[in-house]
Amino acid sequence: MYDKIFISNLQIHGFHGVYEAEKSLGQMFEFDIECGIRRESGAEDTLNNTVCYGAVCDLVYELSSSSSRFDLLETLAEHICAAIFETFDRVETVALNVRKPQAPIKYTLEHVGVRIERERPN
Repeated sequence: MYDKIFISNLQIHGFHGVYEAEKSLGQMFEFDIECGIRRESGAEDTLNNTVCYGAVCDLVYELSSSSSRFDLLETLAEHICAAIFETFDRVETVALNVRKPQAPIKYTLEHVGVRIERERPN
């Protein structure tokens, strides 16, 4: 069993999508991130015994707003999960929602998106 940290509705402008307008104009993306972390019971009350929320946000921002552009939200989500595992040794599981609130489809809706859940590779 793990302690969990979570970040809700992180909003970042990015250039991901299948259509040319998405790639050139960009749009907002929303992220919910939940990380299961290894933390011993009774551990010292220091940041060294957990994962910094701000550092996770910085990493997601770097990957989502950088020159890397993905056609699929699933691919963006996979890259984010892999980078979280690579960057934060304490993280054992990641659940990640990626939403597009202004998806270029003809229906009225709040958002579309994907959710992936991953465990640290062995």
